Order: sequence, then C-alpha cells, then structure tokens
Amino acid sequence: MAAITKEMLLAYANDFSDNSMKDFTVVYGEMEVKDGALRTVKNSGHSTALLEFANRPHFVLEADFINHQGGGGIFFGGVAGGMKKSTPEEDKTNGYYAFVGVDGKTGALGCTNHPGKWMGNFTASKNGDRFEIGQDLHFYIRVNGDYIIYTVSDCKTKEELYRAEYRKGDSRHDGSPFETGTIAIRINNDGGKGGFTNLKIYNAKEEVMGTDTLAIGEKLTSKLTVTDYEELVVFAKNGQGFAFSYDGATERLVAYRYLNGKVFFHAQHAMMLTPGKSYDFTAVNAGNVVSFYFGDQTWPVMEVQTKKPAAYNIGSTNEISYSIEKAELYEGETYLNPVTYGADPEILYHDGTFYLYTLNHPFGSKCSVRVRTSKNLYDWEEAGFAFEITDDSPIHYFMSPNVFHKDGWFYLLIASQFAGGYGPTEFRVFYASARSPLGPFVMNKEKPYVNTEPEIGGAPFVDDDGRVYITTVRFGGGNHVYIQELEAKDGVLSSKSDAVHCISPTEHYEVDEYAPISEGGVITKHNGYYYMMYASGHFRGHYGESYAISDNVFGPYKKYKYNEVLASNRYVDGAGDCMFVVCPDLEENYVVYHKHSYGANNKGFDRDICIDRFYFVPSEDGGPDVLRVYGPTDTPVPAPKFKKK
Repeated sequence: MAAITKEMLLAYANDFSDNSMKDFTVVYGEMEVKDGALRTVKNSGHSTALLEFANRPHFVLEADFINHQGGGGIFFGGVAGGMKKSTPEEDKTNGYYAFVGVDGKTGALGCTNHPGKWMGNFTASKNGDRFEIGQDLHFYIRVNGDYIIYTVSDCKTKEELYRAEYRKGDSRHDGSPFETGTIAIRINNDGGKGGFTNLKIYNAKEEVMGTDTLAIGEKLTSKLTVTDYEELVVFAKNGQGFAFSYDGATERLVAYRYLNGKVFFHAQHAMMLTPGKSYDFTAVNAGNVVSFYFGDQTWPVMEVQTKKPAAYNIGSTNEISYSIEKAELYEGETYLNPVTYGADPEILYHDGTFYLYTLNHPFGSKCSVRVRTSKNLYDWEEAGFAFEITDDSPIHYFMSPNVFHKDGWFYLLIASQFAGGYGPTEFRVFYASARSPLGPFVMNKEKPYVNTEPEIGGAPFVDDDGRVYITTVRFGGGNHVYIQELEAKDGVLSSKSDAVHCISPTEHYEVDEYAPISEGGVITKHNGYYYMMYASGHFRGHYGESYAISDNVFGPYKKYKYNEVLASNRYVDGAGDCMFVVCPDLEENYVVYHKHSYGANNKGFDRDICIDRFYFVPSEDGGPDVLRVYGPTDTPVPAPKFKKK
C-alpha cells in the first residue's frame, strides 16, 4: 500500500489571490474579496458568504483569519438551502460554528439549528485570555463522523491559542445533526479590516482493508509513525468494528466505533505526538474487549467492548508493518466499574481497612455522609452513616465529604451553607472530628468552619513532614482553586496560613455551556513534585479530571498540556470529583471518582462510584513525569494486588 500525502487529499483551495468571489455566494450582508482575503464591505453589519462544497462527513478545514478585529468564524456541516433563505432582516445560516467572539479575545464553538436560530456555545475560552486584536489566526477544524476538533493558533508563532473538542448531540444546545457538507464564512462589522484567506479542505484518508485478521486471543504489534494528519488502524468486519486514530496535528489518540459502516466517537486521549516519530502500538483482541496500547505499554490507553466477539479484518490508512501472535490474556481476579453508587467519594485507608465516604441525600434534612468498608477496594459493605444533620446543626445541607487522619483524630471536611442561608455567599468549609473512622463525627461548637470567606471544597493533603493542607474553591467569574495550611490538634482545625490561589478556569475543558469551573484540587506527591488533580468543567456537563504540577505545595502550579487525563467517553460520562488512593500496602495507586449514572434523567445528581489505577511515566520532553490514569474503565480490569508481607 503506497503512502498517501496530505497534498493528495486536498479537495479545495482558495487563497483569493484573484480577488474574485469565485465559488462564494453572499447570503447575508455585504462581502467582497479585497487584497487577497474575503472581507465585509466597509460600514456594513455582519456578513455571511456560502461555499457549496459536497464534503463527506470526514474532512479537515483550514483557513487564516488575518488582522482579525473580532467576530469572525466558519459555519460547517450546515444545510445550504437554509442558508440561502436568509433575508436582509435575518441571517438563517445554520451549522456548527467555530469562531472568535465579537470582543476579539474569545474562542468558542457553538451551533445554530436548521432554521438558523442560535442555539448557544458548547464551550468558550475565558475573555482576554490569549487573543489580541489585529493578530493573524489560523483556524483548524477536523470532523470525523460525529467527533469535532477545532483549534485556533497564531499564524506566525504556530502557538495554539484555543482548542475545542465536541461530540455531536452531547450538548443541550445542539440543534440537529448536520450531515451535508456546506461551509459558510461569517465576519462581524470590522470596517473591512480583517478577512479570511488560504482556505483549504482536505478529505479524510480512506482505509485499505487487508485479508489478515486479528482473531480472538491474538495481539497485533507494530510501530506507528505519526504524521501531521489523522491516521487509522482499523479492526472491522462487514461494517462493524473499531478504529484507532493517531494524529500529530491535534495530538490526540481517538478510538472510533464502526456501526453499519458509519463512524462514531468512542474515546480520546491527549498526549505529546511528534510527527515523524514512531511509537510502539499493540492491539489485543480478548473477545468482548479490544485493548489499545500506544507508546507506554504498561496499561491500555483505551479499550472498546462488544457484545459479539469476532475476528476482525485489519486495515489502515498508512502503510504499516505488523506482526500477529497469541496474546497472554489475563486470567486472574477482576472487578468492574462502577463498584457502588453515590457521589463525591473519599477513601481513607486505616489499619488494613478501606473506608469509603460518599454524599447521601444531597438535599434537605436527610443529608448525610454514608460510609462503607472494604478489604480489597472494590467489594464494599455498608457501615452506616458517619455524619448526619441534626436539629441543632449549624448547617442545612452539604457536599464533598473529605476525611483525613492525624495524631489519633479523624477529621471530616464538608462544604455547606449556614442553616437558613442560601446562595454562594453562605458557603463555608465546615469540619467535624471523631476518634473512629466510622464516626460519629461531631462539629466544633465554637467555630465549626475553617475560614470566614465564602468557599467550598476542603480536600486535605498531609505532606511527608506531617504538615496539613487543604484546597478550597472560591468564586468570582467562575470557580478557582486555593490552598492553605491548617493546624490539626486534639480534634480542632485552625488556619496556619492565608489561602493562596492555584488554578483558574482558562482552558476549553474547564469552560463549558454551564460555567467556567476548576475545582476539587486533590494532591499527591511524586519525585519531589506536587500533582494537583482537579475537576474541570461543570458537574452537570461532560466534565473530567485534569492536573497541574509544582515543586512547591503553594505553587505556582502549571497545567499539564495534554489535559484532561481522566476524560469522559461514550460510555462513562461525567468522570469527576477524583480523589487519590495511595496505600502503602498496595502494589499500585488508585483514584476514586464518580460518574453520571446510566439513564439518569437529572444529569449530574445520580452518580456511581468508580476506581481506576494511576501511575507515572517519563515525559517525552524531559520534564517531570507524566501522571496517567488507566481509565475511565467500563471493562473488567485486574483486581488490586497487595504487597506480600
């Protein structure tokens, strides 16, 4: 199979050097081609021009937005007929809209419905984050089946300024699925200063299916060389199966599901992918589960499952060499997520027993902390309630139970509101203490809260030297993570330092259709570095977990470039509120988190508890080790192993 170059896939190109409106039809306002760019006519309002181009549902679109003044973007996957019905009073352009906001400083992805009514943003960057008026921007849009990646970068420096990833139909604002491939360019009134040029459309590479098969119980190994566009390794038969994608342009690994010949997003994983570099790749067909390993071979980077095990034909978009041999399948004890139900999980290990604390009845007088116990981390037994609201409690509901042990005392931290109080200003981090991990935890009567400032959270961290810290979340244009040191003595908590700001929501995965949120802030320590994992995005959306790193517990913390490291996929949604489970008696470390329950009508409030491994691998760029999570998993995985004593 001969290699196909990106240039061979070019389906349309226009640098507007002929200063003509060739191929474009103005459907709203006034536009012209001037000085090699498509622009609004001076003193006109916003304008939209349509390119009728028969794209397949798999393509890449690139364009330069030069000297941008704000309010420019590209509609794609729309319906041409609807666009042509625009009137001088109403722009009916419809489709997915990748754009820069009218302020010129915001990147966003949203959509209109079929009549052209604006439905809203899926995600947007924080105002004033990285864009500058007059800057030359490069738009990159990749559509593969129902999965969209949109990035904006600086034309000169190539620095990525904004990224959005979206799966069609996931947002409450989504209109209808757009399958036809029309494109429209829209520019707000900017006096004709800015404009679009160097528009290119590339078809996706077609896979070539061979006669070799990957049978049940076999594994395929190969070296995959990354390019600057998407490549696939396909395992399918009669239009059913899976594909593994690797792409240097977007630095994403993606698993797709093939159903009746159509492609649907399954899961994605971000990591450094260097074009021209080869990475070890392994695919294992275990029957109901197909596992993909890439680079690091410790644990699969992604897994897919099927109800009907099969031998799959092997295909690819790039010429690859591979070998097939019998796989050594794991035959030991396994567990399956979710391990139980509940929300806001915390796990404490004490005297050979794991204690799982979850929020029970999140509203009203029944609000309590449920506690369960386990010897193996996945079989849990009910152990009652560690804390319950009573008539004389100073609070009326709470969330996020967190527990730590210090000098014979157990401390419970919860985010709550004063009894009778409502609204963000009434939130504080309260605490209670007990002599047993089972409770009952009792609140301090003199001052049951940590700080006087409004805040939520309260995740504890006890450092190697025994000093105690908590992270909290404060408000103002979103949710922001802070950290401070506490004194924990004789069942009483008190502040030892002021709270220091650590993380604010600035990235696309932290800013969704609900709100800009980074919260949680749980810490583990590795090789002298502090790794702070935090929930990125709103709990009612498709949020996940990201991390930032510092060599000082107070920061400054630098976000990992390839967040999120625990990302929602098609079958595990809302993988958030993570806690580290670092146990000296276990051979490996784990994270516990909750996810949205299957079939939950009130998304975000009905949740299940999951447990997955986390570990560290060397960074490709020579920096601090990369924290990886083997998850979120929804397939049987090896049970935790305890060290031999």
